[in-house]
Amino acid sequence: MSLIKYGVRITKRYVLESILLFWFFLTLYFVFSSLIPGYVISSSDYRPVTQASFNFVIAITLILSSVYLDRTNKLVLIRTSSIITILMTILLFFAPNDILRMAALIVIGMSFSLGILGFFTHFWEITVPEERGRISGLIGFVALPFNFITANLVAPGLDFLGATILSIISSLGIIVIVSLKSEKAVLTTEKNEERNYFEKRTIFLYSIPWVLFSLINWTLARNASVIVSQQVSSSFYFSLLGLQILGGIFGSIIGGIAADFFGRRLSLGFSITLYGISTALLGVFTSKEVLSFVYALNGLSWGFLFILYIFVVWSDLANKDNCAKMYSIGLATYYLTLGIGLLMQIYLSIAISSLLICLTVFISNISILIAPELLSPYFRERMKMRLHMKAVKKISKQSKN
Repeated sequence: MSLIKYGVRITKRYVLESILLFWFFLTLYFVFSSLIPGYVISSSDYRPVTQASFNFVIAITLILSSVYLDRTNKLVLIRTSSIITILMTILLFFAPNDILRMAALIVIGMSFSLGILGFFTHFWEITVPEERGRISGLIGFVALPFNFITANLVAPGLDFLGATILSIISSLGIIVIVSLKSEKAVLTTEKNEERNYFEKRTIFLYSIPWVLFSLINWTLARNASVIVSQQVSSSFYFSLLGLQILGGIFGSIIGGIAADFFGRRLSLGFSITLYGISTALLGVFTSKEVLSFVYALNGLSWGFLFILYIFVVWSDLANKDNCAKMYSIGLATYYLTLGIGLLMQIYLSIAISSLLICLTVFISNISILIAPELLSPYFRERMKMRLHMKAVKKISKQSKN
């Protein structure tokens, strides 16, 4: 527990607000990317195209809007995007045809992009590099289970009216949280230090693993998951997904602590390797015991990578002049590859998919090995010294007794 708290400057209030905002944004994305298309698009043949288009709109808007968002008030941006989402949700519910519904979905995708980008740039403003791993891990550890409950237990029982109400409630929750921020959130830290201005080569080296992971996660890994779902019972497959989610939840908090304690490079290298090992096992063994272990291990590594990249890496690479641009790279990559995965149907055996994933993971690790460390070594050394001194005191106390 002391390891989580040591060196953290952000207040508990801001941590709680960040957890709630992240959960609300995850809920909004699930509603409009998964629930709503099933209700508003009359033909099932067009639903995958609609879902993919929604992700493409998000990715394109992220890239285009990042040019000017660094000079925009982030809280006002988040509030405005939520208001637009509410208005478009009402229009979506009363729209008489598919054309108006698609237009409303496009505007919602654009407003969601602005809101989520505003959230992450605001997260950069209220945190410092030495605490981002643990804070983001805590956000994932709390928000991901709530998102799993919403998506798998609450959402399946909702009709179109229920889905729109859930969207409006989430948007109102965002507006309320942002409106209650009365004190200045930005920490007066050294955010303009020279060490925060990384060269393009560093950005490129850290981008490679994220691009490759995002692509294989929604194509080859998705193909392997579909094959597994066809080979096992539905109840056992649901258990596998539960293990994967559970692994992702604990992977987020463990990965966040590891990122601050051991640095970004080692944590990313370990998580990417873990992902490759779990995938390799999936291609060789197919027993229930191995599948359970593989899905848990895969979820653990996914939690590592998701938290490290979504929150930490792009934040470390950012400075006051390019924060929105850095986050737009990471977020646009994620949503773009998700859209590609929805359109691209891959029919490969698990063995071939696993082999291709392992080769991709190997390439990713090369990029991480030659990339410079993003976290300052001084903080890690202080943390190690603090733990060492606590261990010495504990041994000394035991020897006296």
